[in-house]
Amino acid sequence: MNLARRALLEAGKLLVVLWLVSVLVFLALRLTPGDPAVLLLGPQAGRPDAAETLAQLRIEMGLDQPWIVQYGIWLGAMLTGDFGESARSGVSVTTLIVDALPPTLWLIALAVVISVPVSILAGTWAAYRGRGWFPNMVRFTSTMGVAIPAVWLGLVLIIVFAVNLSWFPSGGYVAPTDDPVGFLRHMVLPVATLSVFLSGILTRFVFAEATDVFRQDYMRTALAMGLPTRRRVFAYAARNAVLPMITIVGVQIGALIGGAVLVEAVFGLGGLGQLLLSSVLNRDYLVVQSAVLLTTVAVLLIGYIADIVYRLVDPRIAR
Repeated sequence: MNLARRALLEAGKLLVVLWLVSVLVFLALRLTPGDPAVLLLGPQAGRPDAAETLAQLRIEMGLDQPWIVQYGIWLGAMLTGDFGESARSGVSVTTLIVDALPPTLWLIALAVVISVPVSILAGTWAAYRGRGWFPNMVRFTSTMGVAIPAVWLGLVLIIVFAVNLSWFPSGGYVAPTDDPVGFLRHMVLPVATLSVFLSGILTRFVFAEATDVFRQDYMRTALAMGLPTRRRVFAYAARNAVLPMITIVGVQIGALIGGAVLVEAVFGLGGLGQLLLSSVLNRDYLVVQSAVLLTTVAVLLIGYIADIVYRLVDPRIAR
């Protein structure tokens, strides 16, 4: 199967997955106990004369329609780019998502930028050493990085570096355009928390791939030819071990978004994760549905692009 045909096939699968996600998100919110109109009205919903107001709210929110009609209206509006307004605040859903995106994008981007080089260096060198204290340490730390809960690690970093040492702020977000130094200081702890998880996964992967590469005949030939260690390790072994990591990083973006929800909650970054969490608690249907669907689109597109790029840079599988 050539690359163009496979790309079209994967694009078709992506559309099917997006449709299934939209259905699941829509149904999950409707099956959750609670009435959004009651939550929106607040304490006044318990008053005897609130029945008419609740009925009017349900009509305005479209809750008086059958589920299939509600889904069709929402999906049709989404396809035209109309995400609607938040039932809780009355603000455009597009505005809420755009305002919440920068902290999340910076958090994920910085975590990837830090984790990828660290994982390549540590995993490749540990695979080259084979045995000894350094490979054992890399295996142990990478395993711990995957196992440690992000919430617990974030709280520990806050206690140590924000409370006890006062090196960094304990939370909040500062835009890089407003204060570059303040932005970096506020992002150090959240990025470190997320990077520990990603570095653990990527280091284990690179270590396994590099170990396999060092067993190949061409690496033995390079050693017999007397090539310098640095060239053998980083020019040959690392290059061949890192190629499959393109796809792994794309796949892990989804996990990073899930981890970002917890990290943002711990450090109060006010990103997309916090918006989604608060919207779920408030049963703000349009915000939740739009945010989840757009996040799914981003994750699938990144994975799709990563797979295509991997096939372009590695001709052995571009068929």
